[in-house]
Amino acid sequence: MTAARKWLHVAGMQGAWFAAALLASTPWHLVGAAANALVFVVHAVTSGALRRELVRGALALGLGLVVEAINQHFGNVAAEHATVLPALWLLSLWPVFASAMRRGNSLEWLLPRLPLAAVLGAVAGPLSYSGGARLGALHLDGARSLVTIGLCWAVAMPALALLARRLEPS
Repeated sequence: MTAARKWLHVAGMQGAWFAAALLASTPWHLVGAAANALVFVVHAVTSGALRRELVRGALALGLGLVVEAINQHFGNVAAEHATVLPALWLLSLWPVFASAMRRGNSLEWLLPRLPLAAVLGAVAGPLSYSGGARLGALHLDGARSLVTIGLCWAVAMPALALLARRLEPS
């Protein structure tokens, strides 16, 4: 992946995150989910490994469903437009984020560093959710929420790195 393509992926990922967070509490919340879907589809189609990227996205979505359902069930995260399942805009972030762990993408450096991935997840996960809360995308239940989110991401980040390692050709 060229440096320009890597930066385009980062810009698309960040833009889609902001679209999802800014539109989450509005009637336009599905536009944020669509923005994430578009970033992921463009990534997958242009990756040269469409099937592998679709598998990565589906497995990341499954992991995201578990993590977000845990956080929703325990009251750590409350997002508008969530029903029995977490909000679609929130779930749509997971495949896009997982695509950053592909070799040549912005988070590939984490693939051989699982302990560092856990530490980064424990710190960056709560920061991301806190940022989303500040933008009105969701509501957190104080410090307890941030600690639980940090624990979830301390597991999720290395899991995504392991998934990426497993999916990459030798």
